[in-house]
Amino acid sequence: MAGRGKEEEGYSVEAKENMEVALQQFAESLIPIGSEEANKNVFATIKVMIKGVRRRLVDLGNVDAPEGPLKIQLMIFNKEHIPLIMDQLKEEGFKPRSDPGSQYLKVDVPPPTRLQLMDVASDVDRRTKSCVGTLNKIRSNTVARLTKAVENEFIDQRVASVANKNMEKTYSKCEKEAIKVGMLKKLSILGDKWFSPESDQEKALFIEIKNKQKKKEAEKA
Repeated sequence: MAGRGKEEEGYSVEAKENMEVALQQFAESLIPIGSEEANKNVFATIKVMIKGVRRRLVDLGNVDAPEGPLKIQLMIFNKEHIPLIMDQLKEEGFKPRSDPGSQYLKVDVPPPTRLQLMDVASDVDRRTKSCVGTLNKIRSNTVARLTKAVENEFIDQRVASVANKNMEKTYSKCEKEAIKVGMLKKLSILGDKWFSPESDQEKALFIEIKNKQKKKEAEKA
């Protein structure tokens, strides 16, 4: 019976592991996203005429911001395209710089606008919803497996109920954490000036976070 009990508990344990992996992957996907993304996105809309064909700048080189969001660096794949790209950037109102023989162009850009930052925050929202969708799919698959296991008499209804209860607890915890991680990322991008919670869950988490901050500040004082 001891061995069987361990096997029965495997349903909720596996769901927990899969949900935690999905949550970790989501959190890691948000790490590179920041205000520099807003400025990098501007360059994604620029096109350059190359041999009679309008090519996207992002297809002609890599766009990066290694020194901060206001210092864009372009690594152009073909050096012969650099003069054409520089001319186009000047037409767009930028002042590109390049050292002789270098594949790199440097462009100073102004701070991103609210609209640009909102676009980046929308990407975070999309990733958050995708993560919650993945968590929900894991939950649904586990419920289906538990139902099938009961039908085939691999486990009884009591064990299935316990496993389902454990799995639901994990889902609720991971869903809340995913929304919190996404919300904190949006807050870091938009700042207190432009961020406002959207869903009821975000509002509740936002109040919770602000109350904790106030408590810490009061303790320091």
